[in-house]
Amino acid sequence: MNNIKIIAGLGNNKNNKFIGTRHNIGADYVIQLSQEFNGKLKKIKNLNGYITNISIFNQNIILLIPNSFMNDSGKIIFIVSNFYKISLKNILIIHDELDFLPGIIKFKYGGGSGGHNGINSIIKIFNNKLFYRLRIGIGHPKNKIEVNNFVLSFPTKIEQKNINFAIKSSIQALLIFIKTNNYNKAVNFLHSKK
Repeated sequence: MNNIKIIAGLGNNKNNKFIGTRHNIGADYVIQLSQEFNGKLKKIKNLNGYITNISIFNQNIILLIPNSFMNDSGKIIFIVSNFYKISLKNILIIHDELDFLPGIIKFKYGGGSGGHNGINSIIKIFNNKLFYRLRIGIGHPKNKIEVNNFVLSFPTKIEQKNINFAIKSSIQALLIFIKTNNYNKAVNFLHSKK
């Protein structure tokens, strides 16, 4: 198994008006993680991202939020990974997932983008699908035409409550992953949660 050295949260972070929207849940997750471990995300101009270092079980973890729109996420993650000389296999990507109801969070390793522009940009620029992901459910509008507006809008109070509860469980699973370096153990813990 591979140690996680960068945790990157995806979102539309070029414009503050998207903070807290469904599509920004990956970035919001990283902000929460940063606060929990006393990190202070700072804008690093030459890397085009918000970055901090935190220590979890004496392991140095870089938290990253790309300062870009979603479809440019891969470029920023590529720049940061090159700068720190960290391989894609040591990066965990946090992102929103239309196919899960709010409150459902699951790990994934490899596979396609499922139409997610941020994941698609990572796969394209690294030319590689083999990386770790943590997918946070945001639900799906009934009509496909409504997807763009849906992801750029805010979750309802009930949805947000379910998401917040699930995030707490997922942080526990993330800590298991980092401490034990055992992906399957983390998956079993998280996926057993209701």
